Amino acid sequence: MFECPSPVIEAVQSRTQEIVDALHSLSDGDLSAPSGLQDWSRLTIAAHLRYGARAMLRMTEGALTAQPVAFYPEGRERQRADTLRPDASERPHDVVLSLARCSKELHAAWRSVGPERWSVQVTEPDDNPDLGTVSLARLPLMRLTEVEVHGGDLNLDLSPWSEVFVSAALPFRLSWLNTRRTNHREVDDSLEGSWLLVATDGPTFRVAVRGRRVESHPADSTAAATAVIEASSRDLLALLLGRPLVAGARLRGDVAFGEAFSRAFPGP
Repeated sequence: MFECPSPVIEAVQSRTQEIVDALHSLSDGDLSAPSGLQDWSRLTIAAHLRYGARAMLRMTEGALTAQPVAFYPEGRERQRADTLRPDASERPHDVVLSLARCSKELHAAWRSVGPERWSVQVTEPDDNPDLGTVSLARLPLMRLTEVEVHGGDLNLDLSPWSEVFVSAALPFRLSWLNTRRTNHREVDDSLEGSWLLVATDGPTFRVAVRGRRVESHPADSTAAATAVIEASSRDLLALLLGRPLVAGARLRGDVAFGEAFSRAFPGP
């Protein structure tokens, strides 16, 4: 039987509540103030998270009824900008209330999924790929990534990334490099070689690139590679997600190539 992602769903609920409570406490001015993301306010993040909850609910329902469904039904380029701001009639705190409501609907839908259904596939329309084919069980982890990472981006001193998030997301993100490098950021296709990503408290993966081709697989910590990047699981995940490292990383081998990792994988 496919594993039911209950701990991940609980972590999503907990982090979402923390975000909603923090945003509720802000004035309209503080809610509209800049976040830690360039050109994004805290309100931008709230609107983005709200849309994510709606999209995840739609994708959950599509997977359970075997219907193709897209994160951005009108296409990322056409639709995404409108999802990052309030509707015309909304005040800033209306977005926070809507985020809370949409999140509760999503969590309720996930709680109703039987253990045997988590293995079904979320299938996107052939003419509108974005996430790639994933199992339904991966949606809660993808949502946890959104709320954990963007919770930090709010610059409101929320709790650090949870152990549930780091331990589940790091191997998933490393394996996902095989099928989803990036679909909306420029990557350096000129790089050719391999990195050994060694988590001091977790897994080791060897990631190799040649043009657009990517191979990412679990490996032994002594495997050959052009460069070795050694860090905590939390900081390796931050590297993959384009976020600041806390303790930093140790580079060995071809240090310049090691430093180029973010040019090959600029984030989600």
